Amino acid sequence: MKVTLQEIAEEVGVSIATVSFALNRTRYVSPELVQRIEEVAREKGYHTKQEKQGKLRRGRLSEIALVIPSLDSSFYTHVIPAVSRKARERGYMMAVYVSDNDREREKHILDGIMSSRRVAGVILSPSCEDEKAYSGILSYGIPLVFIERMLSGEAADSVISDNAEGIRRAAEYLIKCGHEKIVLLLEKRHLSSVDERKKGYDMALNQYGLSGSEDMVVGVMLQEKESTMETIAKVLREKRATAVLAGGNVLTLYLLEVISKLGINCPEELSVIGFGDGDWCGLVKPPLTVLKQDIDKIAEETVAYITDEKGGRREKKIKRIPMEFCIRNSVQNIARGPFGERAVYPEEIVLSEEDERLLKSGNYRVALAFHYSGDEWTSLHEKAILETLSGYGIHVLTVTDAHFDPELQKTQLEGIMMQKPDAVIAVPVDEEKTSGIFQEVAKKTRLILINSMPRSLKKEDYACWISVNERENGQNAARILGDHFLGKDNAKVGLLVHGAEYFATRQRDFFAEETLRDQYPAIEIVNKKSFGCIENAYEACRRMIEETPEIEGLYVTWERPALEAIRALKDLRRRDVVISTTDLDYEIASYMAKGEMVIGLSSQRPYDQGVVAAVAAAKALLGRCDSKCIGVPPYRVEAEKLERAWKDLIKTKMPILVKK
Repeated sequence: MKVTLQEIAEEVGVSIATVSFALNRTRYVSPELVQRIEEVAREKGYHTKQEKQGKLRRGRLSEIALVIPSLDSSFYTHVIPAVSRKARERGYMMAVYVSDNDREREKHILDGIMSSRRVAGVILSPSCEDEKAYSGILSYGIPLVFIERMLSGEAADSVISDNAEGIRRAAEYLIKCGHEKIVLLLEKRHLSSVDERKKGYDMALNQYGLSGSEDMVVGVMLQEKESTMETIAKVLREKRATAVLAGGNVLTLYLLEVISKLGINCPEELSVIGFGDGDWCGLVKPPLTVLKQDIDKIAEETVAYITDEKGGRREKKIKRIPMEFCIRNSVQNIARGPFGERAVYPEEIVLSEEDERLLKSGNYRVALAFHYSGDEWTSLHEKAILETLSGYGIHVLTVTDAHFDPELQKTQLEGIMMQKPDAVIAVPVDEEKTSGIFQEVAKKTRLILINSMPRSLKKEDYACWISVNERENGQNAARILGDHFLGKDNAKVGLLVHGAEYFATRQRDFFAEETLRDQYPAIEIVNKKSFGCIENAYEACRRMIEETPEIEGLYVTWERPALEAIRALKDLRRRDVVISTTDLDYEIASYMAKGEMVIGLSSQRPYDQGVVAAVAAAKALLGRCDSKCIGVPPYRVEAEKLERAWKDLIKTKMPILVKK
């Protein structure tokens, strides 16, 4: 005989209506009573209509309820249409409920959902993470998945962003860009998302041996905007951080507002990584580097869990969705000197009016010793140094060109020292072979070095070392190549690097390769060749292409070997291979302008570096060169902005023959 509701009601000791409400989910019944009624029903062999159908409620009135804590975060404003679209594709409508992060309001919403016959399942971002607070909805039997926030236990399916790995990756990127004092901004609440972001930050700093990070993790109350902004402002003033990582969408907006009010320049004074990726992130100046949640994937997984008919009978799962790391221009790669010291920026090296008066009355004499003078790079350095020193009344004794010959440079420096200069500005030819002569020079006069660092010198031996920020230089060139192949699976590239042990090129090439490996997983580096003298780059490139003809793109360490590589590629009839390199000159610009092979480059600022070298020499003459290392930011050059780049870097109008 059929089991009736009356039999179940009598055994449990409740009304028939209560049994009906509990079994058919038409009114709210306490979880404990629901559990008792269901146990008796199972014992007696009673089956509800839903169990007989074996399916979720579907059709015109079937809903998936999305319960979120607020609309302040861009995550939730973006997840609503994404979930709605995925639900509609599976034949469901969606209803949105906002709890305002209020547990009592949320409880009222959930009670109403449990009383509705229209709701087929619930997607919930909880206002708290206490499992006991959700015992009713957990035991109700309706399909349920938690989104973006988890409970303290594992009582339900959860779909969340991989917060720990995302923050770890962002913090690691800052560390690799030379940052050590990194502030992490978090919401001051006990939430799984907050805890995981803190965990990712700690993982990165511990991996790189940066201890004592606890005081750099700052929690704020988002509901109190003015207090939050005051806290952020205080942190920026007191922590002396070089970078800030915002651990939330709203926090990112508050941080940018504080930076604007304080007049902080980003990224020159403070690097920033934001969270979330609204359309505005790529439009602000500078475009913001962000961690981006994969909202479409999150929506797809949550709706799939709800509509999975076996959802109530399988082991509960936590699905972590990887975050995308969008690198733009809000992070400065901090230049480092030969001894690992942080480089200062050119604008930090200034002379006072009193300094200029003393220089003009000092009758100082300076000599220039270049490694080579047959290119635009050296010509601009020389021009800037001569003009700047002349403006301070400093006489230039001589300018030498060693033609990349270490023995010749040694002889030239011996001749220079016979003239007893007050300072020498030099570009060493070879860091090993010229080591001895530069030691002698450093003992007798003030030595200002550009780009290279002779091996035997210690920090106290020279007055100042100046270079482009080679870390950023290599990174820029790699990104130009990597961005060219975005959207293409398994692009094959080669690296043509400098084999000589120069600090500058070694650093540049290292960061170029690391950037391609770390930031472009779809790119495969299939070959790497090195060369000593520039002429050998032709043969190195030729052998690389013959060994790995599948190569589609090349990174070449600077423009002169890049021109040799182009010659080799032409001889091999491989004009299809694209090239990214560093430094701008007439011939390389011609290829870019014609859209032929060279897709872009990162350039030193030779004239600006010459000015800085002259100012550093002037300060050294006065005994005031307190900055041992100066890093000049590189300039990213791409074809569409070539004419502007030429004017900024070469300081003249671009020749007509360079243009298309």
